[in-house]
Amino acid sequence: MDSMPYIFAGLVGLASLAVSLLLALRRLKTSEERIATAVSRKQAQVERIKKIARVTLQQARDLRDARRRKAMAELGCEDLEQRLKAAGAADRRIYVLDDRRTQKDQGWLLRVVNIEYGARVNASLTPTALDSWKRGRRFLVWALDEKKAREKVNARFPENKGFAVMGVESYLG
Repeated sequence: MDSMPYIFAGLVGLASLAVSLLLALRRLKTSEERIATAVSRKQAQVERIKKIARVTLQQARDLRDARRRKAMAELGCEDLEQRLKAAGAADRRIYVLDDRRTQKDQGWLLRVVNIEYGARVNASLTPTALDSWKRGRRFLVWALDEKKAREKVNARFPENKGFAVMGVESYLG
Protein backbone atom coordinates (compact mmCIF):
# COMPACT_ATOMS: atom_id res chain seq x y z
CA MET A 1 0.00 0.00 0.00
CA ASP A 2 2.87 2.15 0.12
CA SER A 3 2.94 2.74 -3.59
CA MET A 4 -0.65 3.84 -3.89
CA PRO A 5 0.00 7.49 -3.08
CA TYR A 6 2.77 7.47 -5.65
CA ILE A 7 0.60 5.90 -8.27
CA PHE A 8 -2.17 8.39 -7.46
CA ALA A 9 0.28 11.29 -7.64
CA GLY A 10 1.62 9.88 -10.92
CA LEU A 11 -1.93 9.62 -12.33
CA VAL A 12 -2.76 13.15 -11.18
CA GLY A 13 0.50 14.34 -12.74
CA LEU A 14 -0.30 12.44 -15.95
CA ALA A 15 -3.83 13.87 -16.05
CA SER A 16 -2.42 17.38 -15.49
CA LEU A 17 0.07 16.79 -18.25
CA ALA A 18 -2.68 15.56 -20.59
CA VAL A 19 -4.90 18.57 -19.80
CA SER A 20 -1.94 20.94 -20.27
CA LEU A 21 -1.07 19.21 -23.52
CA LEU A 22 -4.68 19.51 -24.75
CA LEU A 23 -4.75 23.19 -23.83
CA ALA A 24 -1.42 23.75 -25.55
CA LEU A 25 -2.67 21.96 -28.68
CA ARG A 26 -5.83 24.09 -28.66
CA ARG A 27 -3.75 27.26 -28.33
CA LEU A 28 -1.46 26.03 -31.09
CA LYS A 29 -4.46 25.40 -33.36
CA THR A 30 -5.88 28.85 -32.57
CA SER A 31 -2.48 30.43 -33.29
CA GLU A 32 -2.20 28.55 -36.59
CA GLU A 33 -5.68 29.77 -37.61
CA ARG A 34 -4.74 33.34 -36.70
CA ILE A 35 -1.48 33.07 -38.65
CA ALA A 36 -3.33 31.60 -41.67
CA THR A 37 -5.91 34.42 -41.49
CA ALA A 38 -3.13 37.04 -41.21
CA VAL A 39 -1.28 35.50 -44.18
CA SER A 40 -4.44 35.50 -46.33
CA ARG A 41 -5.21 39.11 -45.33
CA LYS A 42 -1.61 40.05 -46.12
CA GLN A 43 -1.87 38.34 -49.54
CA ALA A 44 -5.18 40.10 -50.27
CA GLN A 45 -3.63 43.42 -49.27
CA VAL A 46 -0.63 42.74 -51.53
CA GLU A 47 -3.00 41.99 -54.43
CA ARG A 48 -4.95 45.20 -53.80
CA ILE A 49 -1.70 47.19 -53.69
CA LYS A 50 -0.53 45.60 -56.96
CA LYS A 51 -3.86 46.35 -58.61
CA ILE A 52 -3.78 49.97 -57.42
CA ALA A 53 -0.17 50.27 -58.59
CA ARG A 54 -1.14 49.03 -62.08
CA VAL A 55 -4.03 51.50 -62.21
CA THR A 56 -1.75 54.31 -61.03
CA LEU A 57 0.86 53.49 -63.68
CA GLN A 58 -1.82 53.45 -66.38
CA GLN A 59 -3.17 56.78 -65.14
CA ALA A 60 0.35 58.23 -65.25
CA ARG A 61 0.71 57.05 -68.88
CA ASP A 62 -2.71 58.49 -69.73
CA LEU A 63 -1.76 61.79 -68.10
CA ARG A 64 1.51 61.97 -70.08
CA ASP A 65 -0.38 61.20 -73.30
CA ALA A 66 -3.02 63.83 -72.49
CA ARG A 67 -0.33 66.43 -71.77
CA ARG A 68 1.40 65.57 -75.04
CA ARG A 69 -1.90 65.86 -76.96
CA LYS A 70 -2.61 69.17 -75.20
CA ALA A 71 0.81 70.51 -76.18
CA MET A 72 0.27 69.42 -79.78
CA ALA A 73 -3.21 71.03 -79.79
CA GLU A 74 -1.78 74.26 -78.41
CA LEU A 75 0.90 74.29 -81.11
CA GLY A 76 -1.78 73.63 -83.71
CA CYS A 77 -3.91 76.47 -82.33
CA GLU A 78 -0.96 78.87 -82.41
CA ASP A 79 -0.21 77.87 -85.99
CA LEU A 80 -3.85 78.27 -86.96
CA GLU A 81 -4.03 81.69 -85.29
CA GLN A 82 -0.94 82.82 -87.20
CA ARG A 83 -2.41 81.54 -90.46
CA LEU A 84 -5.72 83.27 -89.69
CA LYS A 85 -3.91 86.53 -88.98
CA ALA A 86 -2.01 86.18 -92.24
CA ALA A 87 -5.20 85.39 -94.12
CA GLY A 88 -7.04 88.22 -92.38
CA ALA A 89 -4.41 90.69 -93.48
CA ALA A 90 -5.44 90.13 -97.09
CA ASP A 91 -9.24 89.95 -97.11
CA ARG A 92 -10.12 87.08 -99.44
CA ARG A 93 -13.87 87.44 -99.24
CA ILE A 94 -15.85 87.81 -102.43
CA TYR A 95 -19.23 89.51 -102.25
CA VAL A 96 -21.79 88.50 -104.86
CA LEU A 97 -23.42 91.60 -106.34
CA ASP A 98 -26.06 89.81 -108.37
CA ASP A 99 -26.86 86.17 -109.11
CA ARG A 100 -28.94 86.94 -112.20
CA ARG A 101 -27.15 86.05 -115.39
CA THR A 102 -27.59 84.70 -118.89
CA GLN A 103 -25.70 81.88 -120.52
CA LYS A 104 -23.44 84.37 -122.33
CA ASP A 105 -22.50 86.27 -119.16
CA GLN A 106 -19.01 85.93 -117.72
CA GLY A 107 -17.87 86.36 -114.14
CA TRP A 108 -15.95 89.54 -113.27
CA LEU A 109 -14.25 90.42 -110.00
CA LEU A 110 -14.30 94.15 -109.32
CA ARG A 111 -12.51 95.73 -106.37
CA VAL A 112 -14.60 98.60 -105.00
CA VAL A 113 -13.05 101.14 -102.62
CA ASN A 114 -14.61 103.91 -100.54
CA ILE A 115 -12.16 105.67 -98.23
CA GLU A 116 -14.87 107.98 -96.82
CA TYR A 117 -17.53 105.30 -96.33
CA GLY A 118 -18.12 106.21 -92.69
CA ALA A 119 -18.58 109.91 -93.43
CA ARG A 120 -20.57 109.66 -96.68
CA VAL A 121 -22.61 106.43 -96.38
CA ASN A 122 -22.85 104.78 -92.96
CA ALA A 123 -20.96 105.98 -89.89
CA SER A 124 -22.33 103.22 -87.63
CA LEU A 125 -20.23 100.44 -89.19
CA THR A 126 -17.65 98.61 -87.11
CA PRO A 127 -14.02 99.64 -87.56
CA THR A 128 -13.32 96.29 -89.26
CA ALA A 129 -16.04 96.90 -91.86
CA LEU A 130 -14.84 100.47 -92.45
CA ASP A 131 -11.30 99.16 -92.96
CA SER A 132 -12.55 96.64 -95.50
CA TRP A 133 -14.06 99.52 -97.52
CA LYS A 134 -10.79 101.45 -97.29
CA ARG A 135 -8.78 98.44 -98.50
CA GLY A 136 -11.43 97.54 -101.05
CA ARG A 137 -14.07 94.86 -101.28
CA ARG A 138 -14.16 92.35 -104.11
CA PHE A 139 -17.50 91.83 -105.82
CA LEU A 140 -18.48 89.06 -108.22
CA VAL A 141 -20.51 90.50 -111.09
CA TRP A 142 -22.05 88.58 -114.02
CA ALA A 143 -22.01 90.55 -117.26
CA LEU A 144 -21.30 90.23 -120.97
CA ASP A 145 -18.09 92.26 -120.75
CA GLU A 146 -16.02 94.42 -118.42
CA LYS A 147 -17.90 97.59 -119.37
CA LYS A 148 -21.28 96.08 -118.43
CA ALA A 149 -19.79 94.78 -115.17
CA ARG A 150 -18.58 98.30 -114.30
CA GLU A 151 -22.03 99.68 -115.12
CA LYS A 152 -23.70 97.21 -112.75
CA VAL A 153 -21.28 98.08 -109.94
CA ASN A 154 -21.64 101.84 -110.54
CA ALA A 155 -25.43 101.47 -110.39
CA ARG A 156 -25.18 99.87 -106.96
CA PHE A 157 -22.17 101.86 -105.68
CA PRO A 158 -22.28 105.33 -107.30
CA GLU A 159 -19.20 107.51 -107.59
CA ASN A 160 -21.02 110.50 -106.07
CA LYS A 161 -21.05 108.66 -102.72
CA GLY A 162 -17.30 108.08 -102.85
CA PHE A 163 -17.14 104.62 -104.40
CA ALA A 164 -14.45 103.83 -106.97
CA VAL A 165 -13.65 100.69 -108.95
CA MET A 166 -9.95 100.03 -108.40
CA GLY A 167 -9.49 96.81 -110.33
CA VAL A 168 -11.24 94.41 -112.67
CA GLU A 169 -10.31 90.83 -113.44
CA SER A 170 -12.01 87.90 -115.07
CA TYR A 171 -13.54 85.41 -112.67
CA LEU A 172 -12.50 81.85 -113.52
CA GLY A 173 -14.14 80.05 -110.60
